[in-house]
Amino acid sequence: MLDLLRRYVQVEDRDDTRTIRARVTGQVLMLDAALQETIPALLALLDVLPEDSPFRILDPRQRRRRTLDGIKRVLLRESQVQPLLLVFEDLHWIDTETQALLDGLAESLPTAQLLLLVNYRPEYQHGWGSKTYYTQLRLDPLPPVSANELLYALLGDDAGLESLKQLLIARTEGNPFFLEESVCTLVETGVLVGTPGAYRLAQAVPSMQVPATVQAVLAARIDRLPPEEKRLLQTAAVIGMEVPLALRKRTRSPPVLSNIAVPTRHEVVRRMPCVSSARLSHIVIPRRSKRPKPPTARLLPWPRSWGCVRL
Repeated sequence: MLDLLRRYVQVEDRDDTRTIRARVTGQVLMLDAALQETIPALLALLDVLPEDSPFRILDPRQRRRRTLDGIKRVLLRESQVQPLLLVFEDLHWIDTETQALLDGLAESLPTAQLLLLVNYRPEYQHGWGSKTYYTQLRLDPLPPVSANELLYALLGDDAGLESLKQLLIARTEGNPFFLEESVCTLVETGVLVGTPGAYRLAQAVPSMQVPATVQAVLAARIDRLPPEEKRLLQTAAVIGMEVPLALRKRTRSPPVLSNIAVPTRHEVVRRMPCVSSARLSHIVIPRRSKRPKPPTARLLPWPRSWGCVRL
């Protein structure tokens, strides 16, 4: 929810309190002056509420209610100006406040120009299944033919790889991420040699060890990192999935965070298109540090050429 608000009002990590207040106030009032009463709740969520604000004396339940209501009102009002696509990822790690916001938005979808798109694993439970405007799309593992095509693109067509491909398909059960990570592990451990799309075996298939789970794959890759790069990963996992490179100036280990480019070769850290930040390559990485991760949220303007479709 906080990530969603920051993106909506275009707040940057380098912005000071005065700048954040001005951006929130300007964005809300430009949208609709009638939303002025939502501003204190939004400022409080961003931790820039003035000390003398009456909002501070409200009890926690009132503040929570006004915060959720404020974000909902702003989003619904924005959808009257332009259709919106609202994306929430990884709901299986959702926090209670974001869940409350989603539940509130779900009730308002029939009358809003808003497409709410979410993804989650089977263990996540919600109460939207009975809604007539709710559609679920199940993403199944790749069938053997498609998994073989993916491995052909990753490994190449060397005849000596056939037994390995069949082993990987059986072990990963067609999970494409698991397939890719398993191939990376085999390259890093020297089982495969060559270049992407043109690998060959350096040892016999029966003698190699293929991790049994995605978590085991990532754990093994992290364990192979040099000590300094492990420290970088541990620091990044505490900060979150996306790490502003400017934070290297605020940490006690500037050389570690400034060396972002080093662990990118292991693909556990990836530089974002914007050079001011880097991103961990998978949600399991911060979870290895025992830190729960709220879902990522993105707010996107909906091109008018798409028309109006509701989920």
